[in-house]
Amino acid sequence: MESDEENRVSRCFWADSISRRAYSFYGDTIIFACAFLNDETADTFVWLFKEFLNAMPGDAPENAPKMIITDQDPAMTKAISEALPQTFHRYYSWHILNKFSEKLDAIKYQDSYQDFHSCIWNSSSREEFDSRWIEIIEKSGLSYNKWLESIYEIRSSWIPAYVNHVFSAGISSSQRAESQHSFFKNYVSKWNSLVEFMVQFKRGLLHQRHSELEEDNINIDEKAKTVMSP
Repeated sequence: MESDEENRVSRCFWADSISRRAYSFYGDTIIFACAFLNDETADTFVWLFKEFLNAMPGDAPENAPKMIITDQDPAMTKAISEALPQTFHRYYSWHILNKFSEKLDAIKYQDSYQDFHSCIWNSSSREEFDSRWIEIIEKSGLSYNKWLESIYEIRSSWIPAYVNHVFSAGISSSQRAESQHSFFKNYVSKWNSLVEFMVQFKRGLLHQRHSELEEDNINIDEKAKTVMSP
C-alpha cells in the first residue's frame, strides 16, 4: 500500500494465499489479485505489475505471465514493456475489428469489411495474411487510410496468425474480464469503504471457489449419459 503527500491511499494491492498458490499451478483464467489505483499512468501500472510479481510464487522475472491481453492503451503498453519484458503483450482483436466501422466510410466498410474479417481470422500463416491484406487494400482503394496502415504495422500484436504461437485459450476480446466485472458488481460498489470492499471482494472469491469445487465434484463423480442406437 502507498500513500500520497497528504497521506491519502493512492495505491493498494493484495492477493491471498489461495490465489498465489493457484498462480503457481496454472497461471491463467481466474483472479489472482486485486488493486486500487488512483490513476492510469504508466508509472502506476509499472508499480502494479512489480507488486504482482513480488506477490506471486517464484522469483521475478521468471514468474512473469506468458501473455497479457489488453486494449491499445498507451500507458499499459509502455508499462508492460518496462515491467514485464518477457511477457508477450497481445491486443484484443475484437476491439480493433469493432473500429472498422468508425475508421472507414460507409461504402468502403460495406464493400470490404467481410474481406478483412476473413483475412484476419482465416489466414493460416503470416505470409498468407500479408498477401491477402495487401490484395484487399489495393482492391478497395484504401492504400492511403492511415488507421489501416497503423494496425497493419502492429499486426504481430493482434493478428491470430502472428500471435497464436502463445496459447491464449481462444481469448481474443475482453469478454472474460467483463463477465468478472459483472459478477463482482453483485458484491461491491463504489460506496464501499476500503475495508468493506476487501471483505465483499473476499466473499465473491469464496463464492467462485465454491462453484469450482462443485464443478470438480461433478466431473469426478458423475458419468456422462450415453444413448444406445437401435
